[in-house]
Amino acid sequence: MLDFRNDYAQVGHPKVIQALVDHGKKIYPGYGTDQACQEAKEKIWKALGLERPIYFLPGGTIANALAMTFQLRPYEGVVTPKTGHIVDHEAGSMEALGCKLLYLEEEDGKISPEALEVFLSKKRGVAQVLPRVVYISNTTELGTVYSKEDLEKIYRICKNHGVYLFLDGARLGSALAAEKSQLSFKDLPDLCDFFTIGGTKNGALFGEALVFNREDLAHNFDRYMKQRGVLTAKSFLLGLQFSALFTGDLYMENARWANARARDLSQGLVDLRLSLAYPPESNQIFVLYPKEKIADLEKLASFEEDGERDGQAILRFVTAYHTREEDVEDLLKAIKDLGC
Repeated sequence: MLDFRNDYAQVGHPKVIQALVDHGKKIYPGYGTDQACQEAKEKIWKALGLERPIYFLPGGTIANALAMTFQLRPYEGVVTPKTGHIVDHEAGSMEALGCKLLYLEEEDGKISPEALEVFLSKKRGVAQVLPRVVYISNTTELGTVYSKEDLEKIYRICKNHGVYLFLDGARLGSALAAEKSQLSFKDLPDLCDFFTIGGTKNGALFGEALVFNREDLAHNFDRYMKQRGVLTAKSFLLGLQFSALFTGDLYMENARWANARARDLSQGLVDLRLSLAYPPESNQIFVLYPKEKIADLEKLASFEEDGERDGQAILRFVTAYHTREEDVEDLLKAIKDLGC
C-alpha cells in the first residue's frame, strides 16, 4: 500500500528517535524547566536570529486554540478564512473555549489583503463581536503558500487596525521550502505577532513550538497551559525532539525533501493529463479524479477525498520526509494503469 494520506504516518525521523534513545537514562526536572527544552529554544532562537518566548505543546489543535484564546476578551473573535484548519478540522476547539470565528472569503485557501482591509474597516456596533486576532496558516489547508510579500501586506493591515496576526505553522517547513515563498525563519518575527513551528508533520513524534514575537503576549501563558492540561510533566520529550530537528538543517531538509517529491507527483499527474484542483506549491497535491476510479485506486494507495468539482472528486495526496522517489513513481504508474 502506497501511503499518501498524510505527513505524520511514521513514528518520527530516525535522528529524532535516536535523540530520545540517547537521552533515555537522563534525569530531567518537569514542566519545561529542563535543559532539553532550553537547548531546543536556543537552537530555534539561532534560526530566528533573536530570542523570543517559546512554549512547547503536544499538538497543533491545542497550540492554535490556546495561543489565540489567550489574547481574547469575551466579546472579541478570530478572523479566519472559510477553509481555515480551525473551522472544520479541530472539532470546534475554538468555540469550546468561548471564541467566535469570523469568516472571511478566500481564494485557493488564502485571504487577500484587500478583503482583509474591507473586513476590518467595517463599523461594528455594541452588539457585534470585535475582531481581535487574524488567523492564517502557512501552508494553507489547500496546499497553497503565503509569500513574504503576502505576509508583509497582511501584517501591515493588522497593525493598522490594532489586531494580532497568528500564523499556524503546522506545515511551516513546507511553506518556508516552497519556491514562491521567499521566506526564512529570520523573517517571521517581523511578519506576525505569534506563530507555531510544526513538528508533528515534519519529523517529530508529536509536538509544536509556539513562538510569541512580543513579550507581553506571552505573559503567564505557561499558567494558561497548565490550567488547560497541556503543560506536560515530561516536557523534555518535546525539547529533545525539537533540539534534534534544529540540529544542523534537519527541519528544513525534511521539508525540502517532501516538497521535491510533491513537485515530482504534480508534474507526473499533469503529464497524465489530470487537472490539479489548486496550485501545487507545497507538499499537499490536490487533483481532480474520476469518481468511478476511486475504489480501484484505494486498493493500491491511501489518500483522502476532499470534496468534488465539475462532477469529479478532489483527491489529496501528501508527501513527507519519508516519501521515496519510487513511491511517487509507483503511484503515477498505478494511476496510469487504471486508465486515467
